[in-house]
Amino acid sequence: MTLVRLITGVLAFVLFVPPAIALDFKLHDNNSKTLNAVLATGIVKWDDADRLDRFLSRQPSKRHTAIYLNSPGGSLGGGIRLGEYFKRNRIKTVVEGHETCASACALAFLGGTDRKGNRWMSSTTTSRLGFHAFRNADGARYEDTDNTQRIVGVILQYGQRVGAPMEIFVRNFQTPADDMYWFSTEELLSLSIKVWDMQNNCFVGEKNC
Repeated sequence: MTLVRLITGVLAFVLFVPPAIALDFKLHDNNSKTLNAVLATGIVKWDDADRLDRFLSRQPSKRHTAIYLNSPGGSLGGGIRLGEYFKRNRIKTVVEGHETCASACALAFLGGTDRKGNRWMSSTTTSRLGFHAFRNADGARYEDTDNTQRIVGVILQYGQRVGAPMEIFVRNFQTPADDMYWFSTEELLSLSIKVWDMQNNCFVGEKNC
């Protein structure tokens, strides 16, 4: 079985959210002549990467693309597909001040990439970026050992493809499905995730900040 079929077969079967719920995509206020800025809010759904692709196809070609994420999570498979879409299409990921990106959204966030192909993710000193162990579509823990191992393998392979630090997945699997681990500013910086200082209006650790 190929990796693509494994992802589709395992994640699509056990980790869907109801089809009526999906991320809402619209242009962000930061949209400009050189930046396609997209605001994504709501619940992550399996086909959100396809929907985002259609949304961006209607926008003019620009030098940069960034997506501003605000979501409590949703479909794990959908989050992985989004993250891979961000990586493949070199889309920066941002969680703005006072906003939340958790669970499937946080996995998608890890795919953030700049136009040169380098990892590029940005949070803030007042944002919340959270990870926890996956759960079934009905909210229950998934207890089938074989499928659990397969899903863990899929998540780790995704992490390798987007170049995410292993420390993130250690926290991800250590945190119970009914809890959430929120990364601190210091932890985010140690993972090479940019953090915008909401008080001083600059990136923490950069010159003159």
